[in-house]
Amino acid sequence: MFICNFKVDSKKIWKVTLVFLIILIVALLVLASLKIFNPTNNMSVQNSEIIEITSEEYTNFLKISHENINSYNGKTVKIVGYVYKLPNFSSNEFVIARTMVFDDNSAAVVVGMLCECNEAEKYSSGTWLEVTGTIKKGNYNGEIPILEISNIKTTKAPKDEFVHLPTD
Repeated sequence: MFICNFKVDSKKIWKVTLVFLIILIVALLVLASLKIFNPTNNMSVQNSEIIEITSEEYTNFLKISHENINSYNGKTVKIVGYVYKLPNFSSNEFVIARTMVFDDNSAAVVVGMLCECNEAEKYSSGTWLEVTGTIKKGNYNGEIPILEISNIKTTKAPKDEFVHLPTD
């Protein structure tokens, strides 16, 4: 028969338990903050690694991709918008655009991402498209993200045609 005699120091047990709980809480807070502050946390990434930009995410995506070009360089996105062309665009350029309304609906402005596509001439301004492409660094009055289109198809205007100001 084996007999073991030991003394339990309740102060040490409480200290160890408290330290463990503090470490656990800090770890959970760090993980939660990473999920909250991840620029793509609201953007649905499919298994194929295509980031689908919804109407609700549209302006947030534009803002974040412009502020973090290096983070989005090489990422593939799918986005719906209408063709918007300016006179100084080359024949293979257009903006995949949406109309952004302000919270009080007193004004609206066109927002979007510059796209490059060999078939750009086929699509007139105002044509609704669903495009998939890869973001690359480009230059248009400064460094901006440009969507190099790999897949393009015409579509109907979505029921939520207008987008709103990005959230901070």
